[in-house]
Amino acid sequence: MKIYSYFLSPSFKKIWLSADLAELLRLPGPGYTWLEYRKWLELIHPDDRENAEISARKKSREQTGRVTYRIKIADSEYLKVEDIRQEIPVEGTGKRLIQGMLLPLETGRDTITVQEALYEIARLSVEKDNLVELLRAIHLTIRNLMPAENFYIALYDKESGLVSFPYFVDEYDPPPPPKPAGRGLTEYVLRTGQPLLASPEVFARLENEGQVESIGAPSVDWLGVPLRVQDEVFGVMVVQSYTEGLRYSEEHLQVLSFVANQAALVIKKNLAEELRKETERLLTDSFASIQDGISILDLQMNIVRVNPVMEKWYAHALPLVGKKCHLAYHGKNNFCDPCPSLETLRTLQPACEIVPRTGPGGKITGWLELFSFPLIDHRTKRLKGVIEYVRDITERKKAEDAMLASLKEKEILLKEVHHRVKNNMQIISSLLNLQSGYLKDPEARSALKECQNRIYSMALVHDKLYREKDLASIDFSDYAEKLLVHLFQVHIPNSEGVTYSVRVDVPALTVDMAIPLGLILTELVSNSLQHAFNPGQGGSLEVSLLPEGEKLVLEVRDDGRGYQLESGSRFGLEIVRLLSAQLGGEFNITGLHGGGTLARVSFPRPRPAQG
Repeated sequence: MKIYSYFLSPSFKKIWLSADLAELLRLPGPGYTWLEYRKWLELIHPDDRENAEISARKKSREQTGRVTYRIKIADSEYLKVEDIRQEIPVEGTGKRLIQGMLLPLETGRDTITVQEALYEIARLSVEKDNLVELLRAIHLTIRNLMPAENFYIALYDKESGLVSFPYFVDEYDPPPPPKPAGRGLTEYVLRTGQPLLASPEVFARLENEGQVESIGAPSVDWLGVPLRVQDEVFGVMVVQSYTEGLRYSEEHLQVLSFVANQAALVIKKNLAEELRKETERLLTDSFASIQDGISILDLQMNIVRVNPVMEKWYAHALPLVGKKCHLAYHGKNNFCDPCPSLETLRTLQPACEIVPRTGPGGKITGWLELFSFPLIDHRTKRLKGVIEYVRDITERKKAEDAMLASLKEKEILLKEVHHRVKNNMQIISSLLNLQSGYLKDPEARSALKECQNRIYSMALVHDKLYREKDLASIDFSDYAEKLLVHLFQVHIPNSEGVTYSVRVDVPALTVDMAIPLGLILTELVSNSLQHAFNPGQGGSLEVSLLPEGEKLVLEVRDDGRGYQLESGSRFGLEIVRLLSAQLGGEFNITGLHGGGTLARVSFPRPRPAQG
């Protein structure tokens, strides 16, 4: 079999002919000979010239493929040839040139063998879905064209930087594992993107230049061609000989290059298909391995796909795929209300809901936390359906329900404690009131009354906690109102004609803060009603609790006869000072210009509770 090769420049002006083709056409010159393309056309039979012409004016698909024509090899003799053409990139230029192989049709069976090899590789791309089987079949096909007992395919992965050998047949070396790209002949072809016929002399020259290094058993001839799709070199096809009598030629290089160009498309397609299948297997395995339930719905809320967990939970309703979700999962003929998946379809936003898990007959067998997410086709940006991610929270809900029940019990018990504390304080207050009836000394009776007021202010805190839902804090505004009503009733007749106002602008207070503030307010208001106003005199009393910077300020202001420190008020004011210090604050009491008294307690704001 004799094959002749040529290359046509990207400008379609010059053509390079191999030495044997130049010799066939009786053209002088060593190695490759070039001549103007129009001179080449003159060698083609006039009747075949239009069919054989290659030019920039023609569509690119007409530059490749096969064409038959007659070419002049002597003064009056023409040889009928089949011209097999393909485009190949010019390294580093972004341009492409035409590579051609002339197969003399008179050679009969050999020509058919090359054609059959190309057709066979195209057929393999359809029949072989396993990469190793495909490469083995390509190897057998190449062995029909040339000596190829030692044959391997090397593939390069840009992301990992590894060279792997999915198919490797060799007399001496075992298949190497994937490895980083080194300085072997394989990597040299990968780097340059050019075919290489490495005789011992060529290898020695490249080794001396530092281009390559020896790897594996030394071969007599090493022939490698790049596997290329468009401008990407992704692998190398190699045959090699360890026998002195078996040598490779430029003709073998041309044949292997031509076959490799066809095989590259097939291998690349197979690699892409294997990657797709591997990705699909990974996604399928991941989908099946998730221990929570996954259900995919279409836009009509039909179940498209489920994982094994959903099939296990709803085994009584199998098959699930194809059914409406509300029928398969809940035994309902209509959509659930609320339905997070419907909400997701409407808003394109994730949604969440706790839903019952039902068994045969609609019986509730557990509880599920259902998260719905929009399923978007990222190519078209269109909504395709809903992904439901479902987690079994039956045990968690049981624990939460038990905890809530326990908390409810504790709330009831705590309310009962506050109720009993309040009752006990009222009993103590009643005992003090009963005792005061047996006392003749007015100061002693007054002291017992003041103790009763203090006890009432504390009992009022527990009474409010008993009646409120929030057992941790108190609305001080309502508390102060009720406390002042009580104190005004206790201090009749001094309080007759006296008006009061309450202004509170602070968050609810904790028990630890409300009790001392209640006691302070009791002492200050009692002091004003006892010492600032005479019976029937009238006047006004103002109470406020307001923020001031980083502090809270409690003020009690009256317009009575002015600040006078009576003997009976000393103990009460001492209590105020002690309680102010307990709050980390300060207490001051002053007389006002024009009459009246201002008592002021400032203390740090309480820190918000840490969540």
